[in-house]
Amino acid sequence: MQTLKLRDDVAAKLNEISEKEHIQPPQLIEKLIEQYMQNKVLMTDLMNDLPTIKAFEGNPAEIQQRMRDEWDA
Repeated sequence: MQTLKLRDDVAAKLNEISEKEHIQPPQLIEKLIEQYMQNKVLMTDLMNDLPTIKAFEGNPAEIQQRMRDEWDA
């Protein structure tokens, strides 16, 4: 068992929500942690799920140069 030190306003909010949910504060904290862990998404996961855009394939410097060349034409 571990003791958490909370600010008074946070502890009051925890107690308020616990009463509303009809569970004890430790069970509420456990529930919230479980929900957090299930919904946690890393930015790298989001980036890996993005579709590949053909316009940005290749060397970025070469892409920039081609775009500049288009402006000069």
